[in-house]
Amino acid sequence: MGDQWVIETGEGTASLWRCIQCFGSLQQQSEDSITCAECGANYPAVDGIPDLRARDGISTYADDDLADARRLSAACRGASLESVMDKLCDRPEHDDATRAFRVRQILDSPQRLRVQIEGWLAPCLSKKELFLDVGCGSGGLLAEASAMGFLAAGIDASMTMLVAAKHMVEAHGGVARLACAWAEALPVADDSLGAVTLYDSIEHVGDVGATIAQARRVLKPGASMAISTPNRFSLAAEPHVFLWGVGWLPRRWQQPYVRWRNGQDYSGTKLLSTWEIARELRRHVGLQYQLRVPQVPSEEIAHFTPRRAFLARLYNRIAQFRFIRIALLAVGPFFQVIARRVAIR
Repeated sequence: MGDQWVIETGEGTASLWRCIQCFGSLQQQSEDSITCAECGANYPAVDGIPDLRARDGISTYADDDLADARRLSAACRGASLESVMDKLCDRPEHDDATRAFRVRQILDSPQRLRVQIEGWLAPCLSKKELFLDVGCGSGGLLAEASAMGFLAAGIDASMTMLVAAKHMVEAHGGVARLACAWAEALPVADDSLGAVTLYDSIEHVGDVGATIAQARRVLKPGASMAISTPNRFSLAAEPHVFLWGVGWLPRRWQQPYVRWRNGQDYSGTKLLSTWEIARELRRHVGLQYQLRVPQVPSEEIAHFTPRRAFLARLYNRIAQFRFIRIALLAVGPFFQVIARRVAIR
């Protein structure tokens, strides 16, 4: 097996990805096929990326996405990274300007995320331990972390995104350790990872409690999960659909409201408030957590409109005051969580 299939342990090397049926080790048979060495289960793959999504009740999404991923893979052989991302962003809902903006945003993401790795994520990550990025998307965090010398792996619910992520990571000189899987069913062994990151992804999972339980399960004792997410009760516009007040509505009204206002689908997004995420974390024994109010990075402010840049700088200034930070945990635009797995006595 190649580097993307193994993880260093205290006893040598072991398979990184595990069978979702028996948790046995997986072996790559070809670029399109993965087999469990213990129970013999077969899984499809694209570019060597295993598809470890359970099929019960979700076959339509999984199968359609798998077909799209294979088409993207075939179309991107030998293509430049920019061309790959341009094909990824070629969607009916994107006009030319939006498509070009999204491509540039994706291509710039590794450098933009360096400040996160060097900042609030630094206490969580170690260059001696593998970390898993849950909901890695097009691979910006993985690419930059790999370029900085960290050992990184990623999962996402979309195989199409992972095909693009493989190109992104390899273009930055890294090893693409990727698997298609659900955050609620991580195909990773217990107590095996040095950190788990959920960077702007926990708001898209189906079951937050199950996702936190899975992250806790795969962490080594003393390791941490790091969560960054928009705040449900923010006073700013909802960052996915750019509408004010979405999070303040009852859950059942949010999707109809967004559909009415701008015609977008909001069914796959569920923003959390700080008290909601804290409630979920408290349900899991052996987690010590801290909620943080982050600053808006200057690298991001540089791309804002003048009015938005002024507001971001004002936000950063007032967020330095302790009592203001307490209020911003309730109504600020986004927040971060670091939850450390501790030994249970």
